[in-house]
Amino acid sequence: MRLAIIIRKLKSTSFIFMISLLALWIASCTGVESKPSVRASEITLTPVDLFKGEGAKFRPFLGAWSGAFKLSYKGMNPHATLDIDLWQNGQKVKTIGSIGDMFYSSEARNRDALEVIISMDKVTIDAQAAMSTIKVGTRRDSGTNTYVFTVPWDGKLTGTGLILESRDPRTLRTNEPAHVWGMHATSTNEIRTLDFTPEALSRIEWAIIFTLRFDESEKKLN
Repeated sequence: MRLAIIIRKLKSTSFIFMISLLALWIASCTGVESKPSVRASEITLTPVDLFKGEGAKFRPFLGAWSGAFKLSYKGMNPHATLDIDLWQNGQKVKTIGSIGDMFYSSEARNRDALEVIISMDKVTIDAQAAMSTIKVGTRRDSGTNTYVFTVPWDGKLTGTGLILESRDPRTLRTNEPAHVWGMHATSTNEIRTLDFTPEALSRIEWAIIFTLRFDESEKKLN
């Protein structure tokens, strides 16, 4: 009796196994397969020399506090926001402006790449108060958008310089904010060369830093 029960169980198991194999064979014949996973976004930042060659003629209009870079991505369309942050004494004080959904475009072919151009200039008002005007342009094949922000300028700041990064392309990770451009100033009439390492940022007296931030919950398929 016990042997008969074991034989019936083996037959049942074999039947289920054969059915499973048959289902897999049918799926392979009809082209049905599991949906491949979509890899995370890879964003590449490529610095742009605004004043190279013929571009030198634009230097008087854009000034010394200017720069540009290209952004492109592969994979999922990242929900990226470009924040303009004010830093003082080695720490971020506040965000003075933002440009949301940087990769948005009504045309699908223009979604995965854009160029960002930044220019800053100091403007004196009534011979006393001074403001720093920040202009940001985003350019694609389909056209250009321009955004303008302002921040008070402290008259004690006498030395200024750009925060330098490598001129080589770099890959940005979407799981953390990424500093992409900046300028800094000091009240000592002495300026140091800075980059975006934590050690260098801790020595900042005053700076405007552009930072890309990513919202993982709002990523969408391209």
